[in-house]
Amino acid sequence: MLNIEDLYSMKGKVCVVTGGSTGLGSYMAEGFLAAGAARVYITARTEATLQAKANELSQRSAGECIAIVGDLATSTGIRELSATLHESEDHLDVLVNNAGLGGGGYFEDMAKEDWDEIMDLNLTTPLFLTQALLDLLKNNATHEDPARVIFISSVAASEVFTHVMAYSTSKKGLEHLTPQLALALCDDNILVNTIAPGRFYSEMTKGAWIDPEAEKFKQEIRRIPAHRYGGLEDMAGVAVMLCSRAGTYFTGEVLNLDGGHRLRH
Repeated sequence: MLNIEDLYSMKGKVCVVTGGSTGLGSYMAEGFLAAGAARVYITARTEATLQAKANELSQRSAGECIAIVGDLATSTGIRELSATLHESEDHLDVLVNNAGLGGGGYFEDMAKEDWDEIMDLNLTTPLFLTQALLDLLKNNATHEDPARVIFISSVAASEVFTHVMAYSTSKKGLEHLTPQLALALCDDNILVNTIAPGRFYSEMTKGAWIDPEAEKFKQEIRRIPAHRYGGLEDMAGVAVMLCSRAGTYFTGEVLNLDGGHRLRH
């Protein structure tokens, strides 16, 4: 008889979630711990917020949430995180490349520095952080229980938003990278997938939802077929599915988690 709890269990798993102090990253970290993960490392640049989230999640679960402060927008930051994880763990089961940067502005106003900053964190860092942690991901991976790499894209990758050209382009690149890495790493028993969220309650979208009585927000809710923003359960549910036994036959896929946002945009 199928045991549904075992199907979605992450018991004993060791996970890394970049950009894990707030929003989508914190939702996934909480989901992994709730599903039984032994240790979830979360990273961010702001120490106070990061440590507070790690303490909060550790207190609410049997597993441990561990904060690692750093700036992953630079090669130095990637090397430092890799070194810390290599000192602490002999393997990793899950890597979620969630840290990202929005914005970029319209074409006519865009500065090369802004373009480079967004491309570095949103596209370059996920690739080279995965490379830096590849040996740890390989170490405990089998075809029955593969390691997982998750990228976080956006509905902006599938649509045309001229005011965030750099951001949407970086996310489109991430989606194209997904099947390429899935094929490159399949013989190492590593599955690579991407989640493309729509509108979620997060720091990045705070300006849109901070006033729930604003007419602009109400209009947006009416346009989304699900008639709401996504939250903790939505993001955690899909992330846990991909990283548990339930998701072991997915690789190279982009899962649109948008409440139907793309259907009306």
